[in-house]
Amino acid sequence: MKGKGILLLVALVLPTCIFVFLKFFGKNEFAVEPLYQVAPKEGVAAECGALNFPYQVPDSVLKKYVQMGKDSMVLLAVGELNKESDTQLKRVEEEFGDISFIRRLMTNQAPLNRTLRKCVFLLPESSNLVLIDKEGTIRGQYNASDREDVDRMLTELTIIFKKY
Repeated sequence: MKGKGILLLVALVLPTCIFVFLKFFGKNEFAVEPLYQVAPKEGVAAECGALNFPYQVPDSVLKKYVQMGKDSMVLLAVGELNKESDTQLKRVEEEFGDISFIRRLMTNQAPLNRTLRKCVFLLPESSNLVLIDKEGTIRGQYNASDREDVDRMLTELTIIFKKY
């Protein structure tokens, strides 16, 4: 009988002590690491020339095409977006309400679009969204028509916005 009482006491007190310890001394913190802090293994397209790493989008491009303004982050849609992409971006609007941080980059010049995609924003062919912070660091690249990619983007935006 005495052994059962001690076992019951330990079974109740031990989890409580662990919970209290983790509540006061534990830290649940997540971070979204910036991309291109080191050169990618597959390299950068030869036509882009030499890039310095850690990579930041040049200020001239930020001023001309991105127009950061007072936003700490900009989600830039590069090129044309299909209907599914628009649907997925509406999910971002529903999640965050104010979507003033979303910009669309569309130029009439296909070669310029290709150069911006490949050499400035370092977007793979499968991605058409790039998340850039106010320092010009690329924080994420996403495919706007892929629901799982947009889910990942929403999670990363939530984490980033809590830090800024």
